[in-house]
Amino acid sequence: MRLLIGVGNPDRGDDGAGRAVARRLLAGEHPGVEVRECTGEATDLMQAWAGYDDVVVVDACRGAGPPGSVHRIGPDEAARIATLRHASTHSLGVAAAIGLARALGTLPRRLVVYAIEASQNAEGAGLAAEVERGVEEVLAAMRRYGQP
Repeated sequence: MRLLIGVGNPDRGDDGAGRAVARRLLAGEHPGVEVRECTGEATDLMQAWAGYDDVVVVDACRGAGPPGSVHRIGPDEAARIATLRHASTHSLGVAAAIGLARALGTLPRRLVVYAIEASQNAEGAGLAAEVERGVEEVLAAMRRYGQP
């Protein structure tokens, strides 16, 4: 079974993109995918994915493209994750979790990070229209999972 972890703070604008993906998957049918939400702290992420071999982490980022663009990043690109300007300070936790799990031998066999480019992270703001499109792009990818 695949695990999707939506990362972020839904009360800080586009920083909530990862958790928006998780909540929308939870609201509908998602065969073959377990869904969790996480703030993004490294140890929390590692605990959330413990025991899973197939993990997708969805988070917001800045600095890798236009708002709403989606970046698919593999575990061998943890350094790339660490160099992005993040929508929130928690995102460094994603790269740290990957590095620490690799060092401890607990990295899931398959790990993919979807980073959705943010445009703003104002407290109390909703997702920007461009980021909504990025959320929908990731949702479409997750819905295709497991289909013939």
